[in-house]
Amino acid sequence: MEWALLTPVLILLMLVVVQFTMVFHARHVALAAAQSGARVARTAPVGGGWQDAATAKAAGDVREIGPELLSGLSVRAGESGDQRWVEVSGEAVTVVPFMKFHVSQRSQGPIECFRPDVGDGLACEPGAGR
Repeated sequence: MEWALLTPVLILLMLVVVQFTMVFHARHVALAAAQSGARVARTAPVGGGWQDAATAKAAGDVREIGPELLSGLSVRAGESGDQRWVEVSGEAVTVVPFMKFHVSQRSQGPIECFRPDVGDGLACEPGAGR
């Protein structure tokens, strides 16, 4: 009789553990994809077009690592000052039906540019190299 009452509770407990494991794994995948996209964004030359390349790289990494892991995938890229960032977000896979978790990870870093030994300015400034 005790087993009949205890078994559903144990099964639910195991499913909750698996659910949190999947959320943890989804966060790591989103972070790895954001870091990969940010690496592309930070090394791209000044000017347009780097956002598309960075978001494509991040979205491609999520599809490559775990295509079913994040649903409603959203990848955004931006620039603020001398920093570029990529943010990956989505809903983690659901194991327990009534538990939904939103996962969002962001990677940011300085824009990498060439700094000449002689002369003024930086190669990463708009209009440089003209």
